[in-house]
Amino acid sequence: MHLAMEFSSPIKFTVWEDGFDWEYFGLIHRLDPITNVIYLELEKEKGHIIKITFQDIVSVEVK
Repeated sequence: MHLAMEFSSPIKFTVWEDGFDWEYFGLIHRLDPITNVIYLELEKEKGHIIKITFQDIVSVEVK
């Protein structure tokens, strides 16, 4: 059984990757509490979805 939540909220994530903080802006496409992954559709690249793991999140801002 696979549970997932779907959203479309504008949001900014600051994520720790490779020793640097990166900012990503977009809409939450899906949040999966089983695998601890957020699927974010990037604001500037419509249709491009990236995965963000919970453990890499530094901060979150809802626009």
